[in-house]
Amino acid sequence: MSISSARSRLLIGLGNYCASDDAIGPRLIEHIAEKGLEKGFRAIDLSGNPLNLLSYLEPATARILIVDCARMGRKPGSCVFFKANDVKTQKRLPGMSTHEGDVLKILDLAEQMKYRIPPLEFMGIEPQSTESGIGLSQPLESRLPEYAAIAVKKLCGG
Repeated sequence: MSISSARSRLLIGLGNYCASDDAIGPRLIEHIAEKGLEKGFRAIDLSGNPLNLLSYLEPATARILIVDCARMGRKPGSCVFFKANDVKTQKRLPGMSTHEGDVLKILDLAEQMKYRIPPLEFMGIEPQSTESGIGLSQPLESRLPEYAAIAVKKLCGG
């Protein structure tokens, strides 16, 4: 079966490497690549470019799991799964640009533009810090293998 005719599952990491725990999405994608865990799905690092998500909203995409840090008022390192309809953005950004990074606005735009949105879920991880700095906080760094296992199991159903 060619890759173009296969229905693909996508694990997408969002975040900013220069904002501590905001890098959890891309770091999770790196971990999966380093450990050779990418089996039965594609791991994609969109970093701070969530507008690029639009290019993956196609008929060949069966399912998407997006990993990103999310302020939820929980203990740092807590992990929660949710759908876009379950949450509202708290970002105070007036428009739409490649610099805003509001994936919920991007999904709204995709709906308005009649994109086919496959089943899509978020894995939100509560940050300890999103201050400027390279590297995850200890609570998140120490759980990176656990997060990867959880994400793969959730995406692949097993």
